Amino acid sequence: MKTEEKTNVPRVRIAVLGNVNVGKSALTVRYLTRRFIGEYSSNTDLLYKQTVTLDSGVLDVEIVDISAENDNGFPVEQIQWADACLIVYSITDRGSYEYAQRSLAELRQLQNAPSAYLVGNKADLDHLREVQETEGASLAASHAIGFCEVSVADNTPALYKAFERLLVESRARPVKPRKFSVSKMFGTLIGNNGARQPPVSQGTVVPCHKGELHKSRVMKRRQAFTATASL
Repeated sequence: MKTEEKTNVPRVRIAVLGNVNVGKSALTVRYLTRRFIGEYSSNTDLLYKQTVTLDSGVLDVEIVDISAENDNGFPVEQIQWADACLIVYSITDRGSYEYAQRSLAELRQLQNAPSAYLVGNKADLDHLREVQETEGASLAASHAIGFCEVSVADNTPALYKAFERLLVESRARPVKPRKFSVSKMFGTLIGNNGARQPPVSQGTVVPCHKGELHKSRVMKRRQAFTATASL
């Protein structure tokens, strides 16, 4: 795609929020690459950049995977930066569900809050379930947002539908004003031709500490991430 054409591509930003060990990173990478990498711990927010093709057209997508390793309260800066928020909990961890409850309550208090979607992960571990599906559905209904249970390990189709719903809804909303964005990027997501969709252009993953979504440079480089995408 030529530079002059690239500037006309709409951009949507999504924040992925949840307590530790709920599978946020695995979920994000699964959506972008169709591959399961397992969960890993990080005390650094990660910003993924990718160009995706939906039925409605091409979008530049930025997804910030918000680290909960250092719990400094509700990440207002990251949430205000985003057009949409995917809130994730684990069905095997009651504490992560309560974290999601608090996050949705905080989100409701923000002016011009992003749209949201609630996801209960690790549905493949039903024998370890601590949160019933009806509880997740009820919580989502009380905030008038979408909900689904997924298994990132099993590649649940509902995972992709959740992201795509947020992308479509956000594209239809007015563009949020932002003064800054990350400009220095590391890592690569290499596009590949999928069975039904056109090739995905090259993307990136960026390490970014708290507040760096509103700075012009990144201070710490994370080991390069390479995966094959077929969106």
